[in-house]
Amino acid sequence: MKKLQFVILCSIATIAIGLSSWSLIRSYITPTPEIEYTLYVGTNDKDTYQLEMPLEEARSIVHNTMMDHFSNGFTMYDAKGVWRDESSVITLEYTFVCIVEHADKTEVYKAADELITKLNQNTILVVSNSVSKVDFYTGSK
Repeated sequence: MKKLQFVILCSIATIAIGLSSWSLIRSYITPTPEIEYTLYVGTNDKDTYQLEMPLEEARSIVHNTMMDHFSNGFTMYDAKGVWRDESSVITLEYTFVCIVEHADKTEVYKAADELITKLNQNTILVVSNSVSKVDFYTGSK
């Protein structure tokens, strides 16, 4: 009976070691997905629903804030946003779209907090996307 128990325990230990080894190997084979953050930063004042500063000033505020937080790189471009508020009022506004790779979520929200204050916004839309790979292509050699 003791021999059977010993064989069973050895079998369980072997299976457990095999499973933990597979998990370790799999973690190296399967890359952790990269998170890409996209911030949609509107420019209309939250109280007046109007652009209360020159567009170039708003662009500079967004650009400088993003530089302060993501000096390793980001992409920023102009867009036109449309949204409906809680009173069903449809609003059109100039929007800056900022895309950040290799960023920490906490830092993304710090930048958004600053932009909310500086541009007097209710919200900034932050979209997080899982990206399987980010590659800095240098051309064919």
